[in-house]
Amino acid sequence: MAELKEKLGVLISKDNFTLIKKEGLVDEDLAKHNHSGKNVLFTVVKGKVKIWINEEEEFIVEPGKVVSFDGENYINGKMLEDSEFFITLIDKPV
Repeated sequence: MAELKEKLGVLISKDNFTLIKKEGLVDEDLAKHNHSGKNVLFTVVKGKVKIWINEEEEFIVEPGKVVSFDGENYINGKMLEDSEFFITLIDKPV
């Protein structure tokens, strides 16, 4: 059947995707990292987050917006407000 998930961290881990919930306080940094072998969806559900992809592309992400990118690229960011967001990691086809 169905499950309700609301804690921070890995919420769902299946064969081909993982859903992670994170939060951050205003002015907190999101350290530069990547997700090799994955396609990534970055979805803010509360607050506002500025992210950079490869330190070249800049996005202001807030509720109602999603950034999609190849996980070989690097992401880093900064919380512009107290924020909650989901990261969906989707396995690339082999």
